Amino acid sequence: MTDLLISLVPLLAVEEAIPASHPAAWLAVPLGLLFFGGSVYMLLWSNYGARKAGAIYGVAFFGFGFLIGLFWWFGGPGIPPYLGVTHLPGQSNAHYQERWYPFEAGSERSEFFAADDDPSNFQTLPDYLGLQGMSEDDVLADPSFAALSGSTQAAVDQMQSQFLPVDANGVAQIGVERRTALQQDADAARPEGARSANPFFTAEAVEDAQLADDPSTGLRVLTAEFQAYANFVDGDGVPIGDPVPVGEPEAWYSFFDPGMRWLPSALWTIISLFGFLGSLFWLDRLEAREKRLAADQVEEPEDLAVPIAQ
Repeated sequence: MTDLLISLVPLLAVEEAIPASHPAAWLAVPLGLLFFGGSVYMLLWSNYGARKAGAIYGVAFFGFGFLIGLFWWFGGPGIPPYLGVTHLPGQSNAHYQERWYPFEAGSERSEFFAADDDPSNFQTLPDYLGLQGMSEDDVLADPSFAALSGSTQAAVDQMQSQFLPVDANGVAQIGVERRTALQQDADAARPEGARSANPFFTAEAVEDAQLADDPSTGLRVLTAEFQAYANFVDGDGVPIGDPVPVGEPEAWYSFFDPGMRWLPSALWTIISLFGFLGSLFWLDRLEAREKRLAADQVEEPEDLAVPIAQ
């Protein structure tokens, strides 16, 4: 039994083990407040009564929530922002994260951008970051270049997967017209001894990715050029020679959505602020009422004892 529980720990630790739409994901926070916050409220209730206990607990809870929300929203000394609430109930943890969105030249999405109309708008990553003139080692050691190159590499991989999508078996998922055109180029370059069946196609970026700030939207746009290759094998399935380029190189683009990672923290902070002010106002009204009742009792005249007739 112990071994079974130990084996389940990694499964339970994975966030996606319970989908965000599952009822347990929705009930986690309310149940946590019920069990952990409810005990504190019951203690305050025993000393101050139900209403005043609620006001005191509200001031403490929302006040702390407001302060922690500021750290989640803006960060702090040595603390980056957006480390707290990352998504709203029912959403994935990557819902508001920044991401790249690939698109093809001439597609409907490309109509929203002007940077792809002129290749001269784009710069290499070092030039885009103002690192021109620096040695290669200094460029690679620059933190901004490391962060940007890692982000753009992920975008290039996404563009490549859409330029030549393949299934789990490595078979290109392309239309008949495009496959026929690539097959014609592959047949013309087929090496001797290659199997007559269709070759498998691969793709790769043939130039370094370049960046530009789109003048019409202000968003960051990335471009890269991709080439398709035909790979040949012999009758035994052993690769023959180097991959042969087929078709024409194509330029693909991707725009960077900065996301809204600040939104969940901002909502938490604003709601906590209103909750704190509301609870503080409620507590003030209760305190004023208690003082008024105490003053009325003091000012009330004492009942004189009525003498008993002799």
